[in-house]
Amino acid sequence: MRLRLTIVLAVLALASGSARAQWDVLHFADPRLDWRTLQTEHFDIHFAARYRAEAQLLAGIAEAVYVRTTALLDWRPQRRTQITVLDSADFANGFATPVPFNLTGIFLSPPDAGELLQNREWLELVLSHEFFHVVHLDKASGAPLRLRDVLGRLLPFFPNVLQPTWIVEGLAVYNESDAGRSYGRLGHSYYEGMMRAEVDRGLRSLREVNAEGRGFPLNRDYLYGSYFFRFLAERYGERAIRSFIDNYTSNVVPFKVQSNAIATTGKGMDVLWVEYHEWLRQRIRADSGAPMSGDVLLRAFSLSAPVLTARGTRWYVQSNGYTRPRLIRQAPGEEPRVLRETEAATRLAADADDGVLASEQDICANHNLLYNLDRIDASGQRSAVARCERDRFAAAMAQGRVATVRVDAGAAAVVVVGTGDARVLYRARSGETISGIATFGDRVVVTALRGGLWSLLDVTDGHPTVLLADEAVKHSPRFGASADEIFFVADYGRRYDVWSWRRGAASLARWTRSAYGVREISAPVGSELLLTTIEPDGVALRVLRLPAAPLEQRAAELKLPTTAAAEALALPDRPYSAWQTLRPTAWAPIVQIADGAVALGALTYGIDALEVHQYFVAPLVEITQGELLGHAEYLYDGRQGLLADRTLTVRATDPRGSRTKIKAYSVRDDAQWVSLWRALALNRRWYWGLGAALAQERFHDVDAGSSLVKNERVIGLVAGVDTRRAQWLSEGPSQGQELRLFAETSRGLGAAFSGNAYRADWRGHLPLAKTVLALRWNEAYGQRDAEPFELGGSKSDELILLPVLNERDFALRGYTTGTPSLMGHRARVATLEWRAPLVDIDRHLMVPPIGINRLALNLFLDVGAAWEHGDTPHYRRGVGAELMNQPRFGYLFGLQLRAGVARGLDTGGSTKIYLRAGRSF
Repeated sequence: MRLRLTIVLAVLALASGSARAQWDVLHFADPRLDWRTLQTEHFDIHFAARYRAEAQLLAGIAEAVYVRTTALLDWRPQRRTQITVLDSADFANGFATPVPFNLTGIFLSPPDAGELLQNREWLELVLSHEFFHVVHLDKASGAPLRLRDVLGRLLPFFPNVLQPTWIVEGLAVYNESDAGRSYGRLGHSYYEGMMRAEVDRGLRSLREVNAEGRGFPLNRDYLYGSYFFRFLAERYGERAIRSFIDNYTSNVVPFKVQSNAIATTGKGMDVLWVEYHEWLRQRIRADSGAPMSGDVLLRAFSLSAPVLTARGTRWYVQSNGYTRPRLIRQAPGEEPRVLRETEAATRLAADADDGVLASEQDICANHNLLYNLDRIDASGQRSAVARCERDRFAAAMAQGRVATVRVDAGAAAVVVVGTGDARVLYRARSGETISGIATFGDRVVVTALRGGLWSLLDVTDGHPTVLLADEAVKHSPRFGASADEIFFVADYGRRYDVWSWRRGAASLARWTRSAYGVREISAPVGSELLLTTIEPDGVALRVLRLPAAPLEQRAAELKLPTTAAAEALALPDRPYSAWQTLRPTAWAPIVQIADGAVALGALTYGIDALEVHQYFVAPLVEITQGELLGHAEYLYDGRQGLLADRTLTVRATDPRGSRTKIKAYSVRDDAQWVSLWRALALNRRWYWGLGAALAQERFHDVDAGSSLVKNERVIGLVAGVDTRRAQWLSEGPSQGQELRLFAETSRGLGAAFSGNAYRADWRGHLPLAKTVLALRWNEAYGQRDAEPFELGGSKSDELILLPVLNERDFALRGYTTGTPSLMGHRARVATLEWRAPLVDIDRHLMVPPIGINRLALNLFLDVGAAWEHGDTPHYRRGVGAELMNQPRFGYLFGLQLRAGVARGLDTGGSTKIYLRAGRSF
């Protein structure tokens, strides 16, 4: 039997954040920057040097949030919390984890659309949410805390992590929110509209929410979770939430969600969920009046960025969830036409000559996801206006100029481009968020959050003139027929609708009464405008013909700011050191006994606060033979990896006596090293690099000595390009292709083989409605002295996304690996697969805590041959079917499995039944 890490320990290490956790392509912390660290009483804040002012501001906010959150949860983390400040993405987000140490990442970019628009400044909102995660997930008592004191920060000793995501996220959203001050998401207009849509469609069952899944609403963990805790507080009192948290913190047996609810309320979670549904139906009642939000043109998984040009041409972005979003243009009297593919977060604005301005995200300098700005004409041709300048919103001006909203270091500015150098027209003050821009000739207006109020500002002369200011969220400003009328989306009455402001008028005009909320609007053209609305199962695109009189009027207010800007802490800083957080924070003992062999060891792991360095180490000693075994991995910046593995396999034993005695065994060494350089874009990712691999096995006869039975060593060059894209609903990658190239040699390395080997591995993915046609061509050539290739079996692709050197065996389903007629120094395998989703079950039980998401069907044809130089290839065919499934365990842990049956149709073929983790490719 072979001694190796057990599955349980491997899962434990993976979940705890080992080096294998994700070999992601895009890493948001660029190690080439000058990273610094400043310390407060409770935090270490890591930042690139140019963000020193933002880090000092964050320091002041963090200490204030610390006092509130630790008092609320009655828990103070024993270790300092690490905060990484990031400004490498044009989206608003954050993250938090308690393992291997308390870490939170904060993206400086504030929200400018969607559910995160509310009345609290971004840094305070995101820190309130993420640090609540840190304290909540770190909290423990009883046996878990005592075990953590001994073994360190292993995932099983953090009970609050091991529960459904909707509980973890729901508590954080509940904490961030204050409906009376319009803080946070809970009870705010966007969430109210989404939950109203849920009530009308039919509320999700507990099993559905436990399973997460692909169905609407896409933010169900946050939405259902936050409203659940509001229900719990209203029905059972605020103390019930504290009790719910405290009871769970002592769970040494994880996933006890049902019993935790009983301990808190006397009722099981399934009973509470029924009460929760009734509470929601009573609280969120249907409207008495009929909705008035225009005629539906289209319903889809996603519809965004509606535009009406001066000629009445409609533009918008549409996605079905299976392929990349598409830019759609519909000229008057014509059918909608697809012009090109684009990205989900693309923003559009009307431009001259019936075209549009498009802000589209892409990867910049390998570590940043930023907005580009382009002009797109009526034929779909694109011309660049700005690259990686972070132009989130744009509006056309006279003489070919463009006014854009750029956000850098979390601070917004209105910039005019198009005539020489860019000119800053208006720079927002600290904490100010701009949520839209509109132009009329040279006039420029924006909507912005300033001092706790949402305002409509005229910034034409560079100085903000406040036209309107109150608590209602405002975004998507659009000029009407003149410079004196501005339309926008606002949430007066806790519902997003279309409103307008007119110069000289004392009141605002309301133009829609939406059922669930208006998302975006175009500028009106000829008393008609386009808008998108929240719907129970996606988004609707509508056309609204403005009535002669508004549906409602309300007084236009000019309130004064209600909150003061946060104060920064002017603290000194020092150069960042990865060693500060790289040291191990946990260990786990390993004991393995098999066939007379006894191995003892331990595992540990770690990352640094920037997540640039990751490692996993598990040394063992086999004590009967004195052999050092184990496993080690190291990853740097997602592009340089080192892996080493040493295992022992017992080959012969003497069972006489009270204990088994080893007579013979073998020790196998495997190692891989790869270093890559990259040029990344969302739709084309190039890499090139070099590496080496070793596979060596030594046979030991206890009485006769040892001998080397396997000795493979290669060095090589690697290169490739990957254009594949996977979407929310697609069955794996649904578009694009990948090409991997390898050139390896064993010459001069003292190995059993000494020749060169070359390989090209191509994969392609073509969307067919909701299904995918996947193709693969693997061509291999080895010199006569090189190690031969062999075909057979049903192996899956490696989970590690770095290139793997010294691969000599390739899957050919329906045939047995090691068959002499399927070995040679030339090899070729072609595969055709049709992957079709069957059903998204999306259910997860509580007792036992198991579930399943998607079932899919994969029909395949493999054709391959291996032969020697000068011979004629004899191709073997294999056909079969695989049931793809996604089982889940413990709410958090999922796996891609394929249960297959394959039939080899030619000589040497047979019927094979197998179960594998991962995809074939």
